Amino acid sequence: MNTPLPSTMKAGELGGYGAAVLAVLIAASYPVATRAGVTGTFAPQDLILLRFGVGALIFLPYFLIHFSAFRRDIWLQGLPLTLCQGAGMAGLVITGLQFAPASHAAALGPGASPAWVVILGFFVFSKRPVLRTVVGATLCAVGVMTLTWWSASSIHSATVLIGDVMFLAASALGALYVLQLRRLGIGPIQSAAIVTLYSALIVVPWHFNSMSDALWHAAPKELVWQVLWQGVLVGCVALVALNHAITRLGPERSSALVAFVPVLSALFAVLFLGEIPSTMEAAGILVISAGVSVGAWRSPGDVVKVEQ
Repeated sequence: MNTPLPSTMKAGELGGYGAAVLAVLIAASYPVATRAGVTGTFAPQDLILLRFGVGALIFLPYFLIHFSAFRRDIWLQGLPLTLCQGAGMAGLVITGLQFAPASHAAALGPGASPAWVVILGFFVFSKRPVLRTVVGATLCAVGVMTLTWWSASSIHSATVLIGDVMFLAASALGALYVLQLRRLGIGPIQSAAIVTLYSALIVVPWHFNSMSDALWHAAPKELVWQVLWQGVLVGCVALVALNHAITRLGPERSSALVAFVPVLSALFAVLFLGEIPSTMEAAGILVISAGVSVGAWRSPGDVVKVEQ
């Protein structure tokens, strides 16, 4: 009588891992595509517009069909989610990629997220991590310090530190989003749609007041490429996949699976941008990935609430 339950749970977890793999592949490729854009034809505000403007258009049919399912509390809960995962976070990452290489964006963004989940989960949401989680977060912190120390000390890349700080700030916001999403109980597509809509309401008027005209003079091939990455894959597909993984696997396991992002992104950056990391950069990226992977296969019961 009770046998269907484990099968359902396994199917749900399998779907969560599949969504996480898709989100990881997009997250690893995204800094490379965006770095090519902001160091080439496009200004940061152009790519932010494509991310949320195109994303909002994609979600428009969903809003029209399911508008009645968006209760008043969902509209209100969408505000803090948008603050953490919307235009502010995207703006930090995209602007930071003007200063720092794609591998730094992946390592200090998604790669540092699990450490932020542990720190902010403890201090903001009263979640007490197990020893294994603390070890992983410590390794992430060591890798982050290695990368930022290299950025601050290298005479050839002192400005890279500016980008690194932006990536770390964006990573902290992303961790807050991960922790909030499951707690609020909003569905994966609902949360992605509302974050995109709220962000579009901010960035579309802001873009037209920014006096940037690079978007309108870009080559059609470059424009289509960035529309695909910013608006479709990152603005829609990756966000839905991430939300689905969080709801199926939980915030800790979802964040832990991004261990592959820094290494994959560094590899893509070498292949497509010719950005070859130094020995110290490579060491920092590997340490961050190792720290993230330490907690990748925990059981859901490994993180518990602190006794009040």
